[in-house]
Amino acid sequence: MSDPKTDAVPAVVNPDLKAVHTALVRLVERLNASIGDAATSAEVRVITDEIADVTSRVNAVGRQLLTQQTDAITKASEEVNAALAEIEKVIEKFDNVQAFVEGVTTFLRVVDKAIGVAKLVV
Repeated sequence: MSDPKTDAVPAVVNPDLKAVHTALVRLVERLNASIGDAATSAEVRVITDEIADVTSRVNAVGRQLLTQQTDAITKASEEVNAALAEIEKVIEKFDNVQAFVEGVTTFLRVVDKAIGVAKLVV
């Protein structure tokens, strides 16, 4: 079982990919704002076509980010399941109160880590 005292919450997204996503979202916002500056309906059509193209990239990058986050939740869930097996052994063996409390505390740290990862997806 891993040591939750030293294990950090795993990075769930590639920061460079997240930066690309943020830049694309800002570009869509900027393009949308530029519609008000268009002088003709043809210019509006060109801008909205570009918004559609950029938005498709926002969605593609967003799907990649979600996949990374989902993989991180799966890993965290697997760690909880492994820790659960360990705590069940501690409960069965309940011959030392201190070991029991430490075992439950360790288990809850693993659970808290999984909750922290899941919060990032929301």
